[in-house]
Amino acid sequence: MANVEDAEKLSEVLQVLANPIRLKMLALIAVRPRYAYELSKYLKLSYPLTHLHLNLLEKAGFISGSYVEGPRTKKVYRLNDFQLVISREILKKIGEKLENP
Repeated sequence: MANVEDAEKLSEVLQVLANPIRLKMLALIAVRPRYAYELSKYLKLSYPLTHLHLNLLEKAGFISGSYVEGPRTKKVYRLNDFQLVISREILKKIGEKLENP
């Protein structure tokens, strides 16, 4: 995940993490890689809704999906290494960019 040093990108990342369903997905994927179907069953979500949340997590860079060949090709999701730190210094840099575009 890229260093977040602008207000819009920080807001996007925090919005992705603000949803309890997505936090639960991250927690389950942190234990071991998961298939969408498996996550939908654990969280009692429809398959399309599960995919919507997974796509947002993948777009934000928290997870990566890869296809596994077999009788039916499936996509397995893995947690990417990331660390989220919002420090005074990062907020200061964002503020300075806003003051001096």
